[in-house]
Amino acid sequence: MCTVDLSALRRAVAAIDGKDSREDGARRSVFTLGFAEADRVFAGGLPRGALHEIFAAEAGDAGAAMGFALALALRASDADRPVVWLEEDVAVGESGGLYPQGFAALGFNPQRLLVVRCPSARDVLRGASDALEVAGVGAVVIAPWGAPKCLDLTVSRRLLLAAQAADVPALLLRHGPAGGSAALTRWRVAAAPSHSSGARAPGLPAFDAELSRNRQGTTGHWIMEWNSDENIFRPVEAFSGAVVPAPFHGPAAARKSMAQGG
Repeated sequence: MCTVDLSALRRAVAAIDGKDSREDGARRSVFTLGFAEADRVFAGGLPRGALHEIFAAEAGDAGAAMGFALALALRASDADRPVVWLEEDVAVGESGGLYPQGFAALGFNPQRLLVVRCPSARDVLRGASDALEVAGVGAVVIAPWGAPKCLDLTVSRRLLLAAQAADVPALLLRHGPAGGSAALTRWRVAAAPSHSSGARAPGLPAFDAELSRNRQGTTGHWIMEWNSDENIFRPVEAFSGAVVPAPFHGPAAARKSMAQGG
């Protein structure tokens, strides 16, 4: 059985954060998305010390869900506090490993990330509880693979209580069907089209984010992009390019020809 080396984790956190104890008086209890339309559904903001679930809408949206989780971690934590990411070993082979160079697109400094890989989902969940007890952590991302049976209502409630006690967000990445959970919020995230900034340059990361659970209020569905310069979510601007109309009915070849101007 794999367990998290708490002494080593505390040393790593202290090396990044430079603090040996929590400064509860300096920490806010809530955070916002920075996107006014979405922030309205929360009563004053999202509690920092809580469990938040993030589901990939489809298998191909795992990357979008990971990016959304990191963006939430950026919004919820101080800029100098490390983020602990716990995942199963099998996740690297199934969906690919974390790509530090890509973090720049999110405005996330990869030196803040502490990655802990475990052989099983049970070890990931146990390690997450341990990580939430380490002083100086800014956020904990919990990424078990698939839909493990050990992740039930009781375990999720333990994670919620640990997050509340630490005043640190626990961000639970899930790929399987939604089950019983004590999470405060549940997000279903898919990749959304990104608008180029010009000259075929890549646009900002964009997300199709559905809030399907909100224990504080109403739910909602938004298309939002992540501004890495300001570290905020914002609405996606309407596409201003020319669009050639095509009939809804008719052979596919004819529709393709008309769309190409032929």
